[in-house]
Parts: sequence; structure tokens; C-alpha cells
Amino acid sequence: MFAKTKSKKPVVILIVLAFWISYVVVTGLVFYKTAKDVADMIISDRQRSMTYVQESLAPLMVSESYDALKSNLEKARAVNFIDFYIVQSPSGVLAWYNNFNNLDGINVDYQEYGRILENEDLAFRTINILDVKLTVGVFQNRSKLIWNQALLMKWMYVQDIAIVTSIVALIVFMLLKDIISLSKALSTSTTREEIQNIKATSAEAHALINASKGFEGERVRLAELSETYGETVGPALRHELKSGNKPPYTFQATMCRVDLNGYTQIFLEKSDKYLIEILNKYFAKARDVIERYDGLIYQFVGDEIVFHFKDDMANGLSSEALAAACIRDLFAEAKIIEDSLPPEAGHYFKLKASFARGTMRFTALDEGHALSGLPLIESVRLLSLIDDKSHQVMAFFSEASANVDGLAFIFDRKMNQLKGFKEESMICRSRDFNSIEWAYESKQWDRLSYFRSDSHLLFVLKKARLMAVTKRDSEVEEILAALKPFHFHKTSDAVIKEIDLALEHFIHSEGENLLGTRSLSALVSLVGRVISKEQAPPTMTKSLVQLLDHKDARVQANAILVLGGYGYPARKIWEKMYSPNNRVAADTIVEVAKQQLNEDLMRALERLLTSPNPLARKSGEYALQNILDHYQAADPVFFAASPYMERLRNKKTAA
Repeated sequence: MFAKTKSKKPVVILIVLAFWISYVVVTGLVFYKTAKDVADMIISDRQRSMTYVQESLAPLMVSESYDALKSNLEKARAVNFIDFYIVQSPSGVLAWYNNFNNLDGINVDYQEYGRILENEDLAFRTINILDVKLTVGVFQNRSKLIWNQALLMKWMYVQDIAIVTSIVALIVFMLLKDIISLSKALSTSTTREEIQNIKATSAEAHALINASKGFEGERVRLAELSETYGETVGPALRHELKSGNKPPYTFQATMCRVDLNGYTQIFLEKSDKYLIEILNKYFAKARDVIERYDGLIYQFVGDEIVFHFKDDMANGLSSEALAAACIRDLFAEAKIIEDSLPPEAGHYFKLKASFARGTMRFTALDEGHALSGLPLIESVRLLSLIDDKSHQVMAFFSEASANVDGLAFIFDRKMNQLKGFKEESMICRSRDFNSIEWAYESKQWDRLSYFRSDSHLLFVLKKARLMAVTKRDSEVEEILAALKPFHFHKTSDAVIKEIDLALEHFIHSEGENLLGTRSLSALVSLVGRVISKEQAPPTMTKSLVQLLDHKDARVQANAILVLGGYGYPARKIWEKMYSPNNRVAADTIVEVAKQQLNEDLMRALERLLTSPNPLARKSGEYALQNILDHYQAADPVFFAASPYMERLRNKKTAA
């Protein structure tokens, strides 16, 4: 017995040692590659910044504003966008700078235009406009950058090695039952809590338990890291990358630009702390407003926000009207910020905006991805036409006026030839907008889709609550239908209080036959779309629970979906999985499955999938797909290891 144990130890040690060495080598390679990728990204970013500075200053060369050109070049150098520059004309050097104060070092006859030339130490680019050459450049030393990044990341590498070393040191005992317990925990639990309770007495089990804990921690860390990196990529690019479509491809969209008037004054006169605070406040509000209208932010360029509305995400609405409505709300937020400024602030806070609709292209670059298209250029040109500093003004092409009608008042129409374009275009400008009160009083219910601020929703809810007790059911139904595109991440306490009260009134009015079930069902759905789990008050949950036994299947199903999103215990809606209504049964199965999987749920799903009723089978397929999608995204380990998930995947294949 002792001899057999002795004979197995070397094999275990060799396996563990091989794993440890492999991990160190692989981690070292990943560590080096990560440092190299970061260094390459820094170099790429600097080259893009250099190109951006050069292209943005080209108009100054065209207008021969060389003093302004030099001033802007110095500003770009001050913020490390460029390291050296030279402006050359046939008559001589107009402006220059390099770190060595050596004009001869950069005053050469540059012949390559519009292309980045680089070596191991520097990169530069030259453009030629009207026989005047502008050359800008940056210093880049890839080896030095890689070394600096390696020093910054070394503790992460040491920590990973230390964790693995600790796991290896704890492999002592060998009992198969521990491995079985671990396998059971991985395949039947979605929380990994059971792993914590396993008492390891074998080397194999101990290694696997600690590795599982470490991998779970690493999974969480990587998820957080992925989220952090995701925040550095604009929602517009992130959306296209997640779409699964292979670039290049095109889509129709309305491109918007919103710029802060007087930003240069604020930048020059105020402290960095003041500037950061006010811009962060503005950008946070702007992001929320844009997301409420289903817009996708492409770039933050200084004080400018570039975003767009895709036609295929507009839910049947006009992307141009969405752009105008969003800009209106951004103007309103800017007004709130301006009104909150103290008298001694000494500056205003006003925006100018433009939008243009057309074909956009999503393309893959050597480093990363980008959007291109005529609307990007047109929106820039339109924005440059706005010189009114005392009002918030929006510019757009007259072709969009039909879609903007009823939302904005056009105060100026003028033919203009945009810079770089051969033909003139009719340009419209607006600075005043219709109110939601107008849309309500004129009964243009479909226009309510373009009013999504908290104050707008509060107004609509109050009106709908009053209408619910005056037998205006058809109008309430139309109003709530216009709110279908609403999806909020967070809303105000006033809206939460009002929608809670409206839900209570709707339930009462529907019970008194003053309101139809369609209106009640629509309001329940709205609750789930605009009130998050964290914000939902107990009184709202109580009202929704009342509807679980409602006579109408749509009301039941919507209540189940909302309660499921709020984490309502699965055991309290369990019996609804066997509802005679296909939709109620399918929605319940999905919400219960998100909390737990067992044989009862599998039987309820099988009942739908094998039903002679084709509608029931469709509902079963809907539930099956939603369960698979949920776990694949939420817990890939459980998705791969659970016997239940394997059975569900087999059902999907068979279907």
C-alpha cells in the first residue's frame, strides 16, 4: 500500500510542476503581448492625434491665417498631441518647433504628402496646401514604451504567479469523492457557493477547487476589465462590434453633433478642476438623454459629442425626428446647468447642434474600427454655419423639415454652399421647440414618442391617470402605445412615485370597467421598461403581484416579466408554468429558469415543445431560446457544465 502511494507521487509532482511551468511561461508570454499591445495602442493613438491636429488645422492654411495656425499648433503641442512641427512656404519657414531648438534638423524638403512616415524613434506627416507645407510629428520608441508598460503591470504578473504557486503548494491529499463534489457543484450551481463548502482531503480535489475559485475570480476580474475597456470604446462602435456583422458594411442613420459655445473661454479662464466638474456633469446628463432616444455615441471630441440614430433601431420612428427631440432635451439640460451657475461664473453654457441623415459605413482599420460617411462631413459643415452665441441653435437640411415639423420651429431658411460641396443646399435653423403640452392638447399622440425626459414622462403619467377615471380608454391606449420605445436605466423619484400611483389607479379603473385591459397591460409593460429593480418600491411590487391572477393573459404575462426582472421569488409564480395560456406559461418558464433549473421546469417546457398546438410549440421554442441565451451570457461555465443545459441544447438541436 505504501509502495503504491510512493510510486504515484512522482507522477503527480511532474504533472503539477509541468502545469506550473507552463502557466508561468504562458502568463509571461501573455504579459509581454499585453504590454506590447498597449504600447502599440499608445503609438497608434498618438499618430491618430497627430493626424487629427493636422487635418483640423487645414482650413487655417486655406485661409492663410498663419498666426492662428501657429497658436493652435502650440496648443496641440502643449497637450502632447504633437511633439514637433514646421510650416514651410516658398518664401521661407513661417513657424516651427522641436525639442532640440534646431531648425536645421526639421527644415528639409518634404515630398511625401498625406502619409505617415515613421521609424523606430519618430513619426511625421506632411500636407501641402497652396504651396504651403505643414509637417507635424511625434516621438515614439516602442521598446521604451513596452518596458514602461511592463513595469506598470509587473505586480499583476507577480500576483498571478503567487496565486498559482499557492494553489500548487496546497495539493496534498488524493480522494476522488472531492472531485465528484466539485463536479456536482460546477454542473448544478450557478453561484459557485457550494465550492466554498467542499472540504478537500486529496491533492487533486484541492488543486481543482482552488483552480476553480481562482478561475472564477479571474472571470470576474476579466469581466470587470472588459467592462472598463468597453467604456473606452464608444457605444456606437461597441454596438456594431456586438452585432456580429462583418465589416465593411453600410447602414442608414442620422448623424448628430452637439458643441458647447464658448468652450475656449471656459478652457482658458477656468481651472482644470472647474472645467472637469462642469463637463462631467454635462456629459453624464447628455449620455442619459442620448441613450433614452436610442442614440449611439460615437465620439467625445473635447466639448463636442458626436452620436447617431440608426434607422433600423428607430422602432418605426424617424431617426431625424429622434435627433431633433434629443437635441431639444440636450438644450434643456444645458439651460439647467447654465441657470445653476453662480453669478461670478462669468460665462454662459449654451449648445449648438446639427444633424444630417444618410449612409454610414462601418469599417475595420489596421488598429480598431471606425465609422465613415457623408453625414459625418455634412454635420461638421452644418455646425460651422451657426455663429449665434446668444441662443442655442440647431441646423439641418430642409429635407428633414417634414420629420422635424411639430417638434421644432424653423426661424431661418437659407441657401448655402457647404465647404467642399459643389452644389448649394437649403439649410434650416431652429432654436425654439414645441412643448409636450402642445402634443397633448392637439392629440398628436404619436408625437409623444419624441418626449422622453423625466418631466415629459411625469406629465404624460399624470394626464393618463386622470384619463383612466374618465372613460377615455382609447386615448390612454394610444398614449401608452407611443411610449413603447421608452427604456430607461434610471429615472427620478417623482416619476417613480407617479407611475406607482398610476398603476394603482389603472388597476382600480380597470376593475370598475372604466379602463380596458390593453391599457392596463401596456402600463405594466412600461413599468418594467422605465423602473429598474433597484428603484422599484415595495408598493409597486405589491400592485404587480395582484395582477398575477388577473383574468387577462396579457396582463398576467407582463406582470410575470416585470416581477421576474425585479427578482421576485420563482417559487411564488411556479404554478404559472402550467398555465393553459401559452404566453403566460412560456414567460413564467423563462423567469423561473433564470433563478433555478429542475425537473419540474423541464417537464413544463417539454409540455409546450411537444404540444399538438403549433402556437404552443412556438412559445416553447421562444422560452428555450431565451433560457439558452441567458445562461450563455450570464454564466458560460454553468452553460457548458450543467446537465440541464446540455439537455436544453439537445432540444434546441432537435427542434
